[in-house]
Amino acid sequence: MLPSVNRRNFLKTSAITISSLQPTLMKAKNPKITVAQNPSNQKSRLKTGSSGGIFIHPWDITDEGIDNCYDFLGDHCGLNEIRAAAIYHACTFLLPHNPKRMVRWDEGSAFFIPQHPRWRETRIRPVVGTCVDTPGYMHRIVDKARKRNWGMIFFTVFHFNHSMARAYPETCMVDVMGERHGSYLCPANPDVRSHDLAVVEELMDTYGGDGIRYEHLGYGGLNWWSFTLNKIEVPPSPRDKFLLDLCFCASCCHRALMQNIDVYSFRRNVKDHLYHSLPKLPAEWDKGKVDEEWCQNAFGGKLWEYMEMRFNTVTSLFWSVQEIVNRFGGGLMPFRVPYELKKNRFGQSFMNKIDYSKFYPYLKRVGVNPLGKTKDAQQRSLVKQVSQVPEWSEPETMHIQHQYNSKEPLLEKIKMSRNAGIRHHFFHYYGQSRREQLKWIGEGREAWA
Repeated sequence: MLPSVNRRNFLKTSAITISSLQPTLMKAKNPKITVAQNPSNQKSRLKTGSSGGIFIHPWDITDEGIDNCYDFLGDHCGLNEIRAAAIYHACTFLLPHNPKRMVRWDEGSAFFIPQHPRWRETRIRPVVGTCVDTPGYMHRIVDKARKRNWGMIFFTVFHFNHSMARAYPETCMVDVMGERHGSYLCPANPDVRSHDLAVVEELMDTYGGDGIRYEHLGYGGLNWWSFTLNKIEVPPSPRDKFLLDLCFCASCCHRALMQNIDVYSFRRNVKDHLYHSLPKLPAEWDKGKVDEEWCQNAFGGKLWEYMEMRFNTVTSLFWSVQEIVNRFGGGLMPFRVPYELKKNRFGQSFMNKIDYSKFYPYLKRVGVNPLGKTKDAQQRSLVKQVSQVPEWSEPETMHIQHQYNSKEPLLEKIKMSRNAGIRHHFFHYYGQSRREQLKWIGEGREAWA
């Protein structure tokens, strides 16, 4: 294992004691712990007031040359925050301005070399991408951004990972039929959980990240099974699909047993139901909604008991991540208005519910997005969402520049967001945009300047 390099020491930033960074809360591993209702007073390098950022893959930066890429982002786009991929899922990329390759096939990779001592707590390691040519690969990307006083947020795909699933199949989800997923790790698995925390510790400590933008930190499902393309010609009913999404791996079953759930009997009942239901024609389907009322009553209440176990599993993992991010004064994203704030405990996604109220005091950035069919409706929705952001947090919004054929609608959306009080703007993938579309971003830089 390579020696650990602490970027915060390297950059000689101010040392902050652990005690001053820890939030005022009850110490417990139980995901139902009570948290303080006041925001943390932790210091953070996460930009406040305003910022302009962009999602970017490390190969976009190094293929162009770090200085060349950053000069373009600064001079032409007016940006000051990098949202760099740390781990990403398998994908095919069309890269219209990449000087080395315009098409890239990637099986899912990490773009850093594991170095942190926390990796000793898990036996699994990320599959490192082919573009990572030296142990200092990510260090160079971060160093040169910091020399420009730019922010550095890492966006990280945790559990939807084809290469990790192939390397460690025993850590993957297992459906009710006993089929092991080919692309999704289970958040109940102890090694997966330790891996997740080591990733966060690495990015926040070794690389001095300002925050973590997570993707796929909970459970997966039918939509994430395939290595390449799902081949489901006869889709199941919504409720049957929900049941197919449940995981019954050894770790999930163990957690259920620890909560006195007769998981093996429940699994047999679900399996018997699906063998009876899946062959039916759509006219014979149970077309009811997948909602809390159904979960509480299905299978004699056993489905709800199992879902509560899953809720606690995911919430406790999120909380462990949040604790690490708090310790380094960073931000955990995305949390969005209006679904995932204090008044709505479980958020928008029923399959991956977590207790968002626990994270409310620690919000630093909250995502908002214009809703409505007319411009007036969209403006009103932005103003309303901004008003719901807690006073210790700041609203941010994303613009997808490459979906536009001209600059006018992009600049109009940027201006609308600015007028609603949003000063944090970030943009979609750099490498998958055309140069002209990227230059349009710079014309709207007054929104975050």
